[in-house]
Amino acid sequence: MSITTYEGASAVFTYADKPAILIFISFLVAAVSLYALIATIVHEKHSYALPDDELNKLK
Repeated sequence: MSITTYEGASAVFTYADKPAILIFISFLVAAVSLYALIATIVHEKHSYALPDDELNKLK
């Protein structure tokens, strides 16, 4: 069975004709991704920077 016609099919693309909103959403996604990456790097550097002699104090 294959689709040969789109008659009766419908879809809603709310922002398809508004490029400013698409650009805003794209920048928002990029900013959140960049924040997550930077937060992960900072956390890992902090975690591995802990001196071994202070490790026993935390246990």
